[in-house]
Amino acid sequence: MKFETDEDRFAGYDVVLKQRGRGRWKWAVCTAAGEVVMSGSECSRAGARYKAERALFLLLCASASRAASGGEWRATG
Repeated sequence: MKFETDEDRFAGYDVVLKQRGRGRWKWAVCTAAGEVVMSGSECSRAGARYKAERALFLLLCASASRAASGGEWRATG
């Protein structure tokens, strides 16, 4: 049997915004370990923040639906 650890089950994510040049913002959603999961760029800080938070929301929705459908977080044998 294989069980996921609490650390895997409740992974933490960070939203990072960085200004790149004049009028360009890069955003990224990173794991707690610092690995980039999703990224992009926008012309405004508000737009970059919106896209980053939207990406995080979609990531959390996808992981919740996988868990509910019997995905990776259940015991396998």
